Amino acid sequence: MLDNDCNRLKSELCESIKRNYSNALLLSGGLDSSILASIVKPTFTWTIGFGKDSMDLSFARRVATKYSTKHTEIILTDLELLNIINEMIHLFKTFDPIEIRNSSVMYAGLSKVREEGISTIMTGDGGDELFAGYNYLKRYFSDIQMLKAELQRLLDTMHFSSSLIGRKLGIKVKTPFLDEKFMYYVKSIDTIKMIGEHIDELWGKFILRKCYEYERGKQIVWRTKLAQEQGAGTIKIRDLIIKNLDDISYREDTTKALSEGVIIRDKEHLYYYKIFRNYFSPPKEEECTSS
Repeated sequence: MLDNDCNRLKSELCESIKRNYSNALLLSGGLDSSILASIVKPTFTWTIGFGKDSMDLSFARRVATKYSTKHTEIILTDLELLNIINEMIHLFKTFDPIEIRNSSVMYAGLSKVREEGISTIMTGDGGDELFAGYNYLKRYFSDIQMLKAELQRLLDTMHFSSSLIGRKLGIKVKTPFLDEKFMYYVKSIDTIKMIGEHIDELWGKFILRKCYEYERGKQIVWRTKLAQEQGAGTIKIRDLIIKNLDDISYREDTTKALSEGVIIRDKEHLYYYKIFRNYFSPPKEEECTSS
């Protein structure tokens, strides 16, 4: 059923990779970066994890063993991650926990890339937005018009920290999935093919998974979608922050933040907001991302 679609998709992606080529790849072990690895067979790959038990490390290791020449695992310590978080809050002028955790993963990877003298690197940015990869999108499986509208909203609002971090560090970030011609092609695919059933479960990126299922290995193609912060393990930073912030201080600082127009959701949120305030005025006086 999908043979013609798959032939075209593979051809278009290969052409996009040629236009956005690098022999270095940030490899999470997820579907998008794994497909890129299998096509490019890069000389260098890097995977970032907060702790040795991060799920991305094990999945990426399988992919790298098959396709990469030199694979490097970047395992962040508590102190390294906290220092990077400080950098991200300053650079992005935000105290949004999800953005900070995700940006920290990218910053750690690109910093290591620069240290090793690499000037250009490829990422899998954009696959989730183009192919309905986010888990919440599965709720629209029976309402294709709603799915189409939500995908368009994602495409209209998407932004990726890799580009800004890359510019800051002097690294060119190549993103084949975000190539203009490739995106134009993907938008022509029938939206109904973006989500489908496999072994009694609904899956996003359905057409992408089916097209690469037999060539790239089922364990990789049908890996359950994890948010970047979950795969890399940076979500565990919450526990470290909560452990080091007592309840009395939390109540006092939350009240102070409220007087500055900010509603604090939890201790992690407060920790980021306090760092934000070391650099910037209250957000009601600044143009920033605070949610």
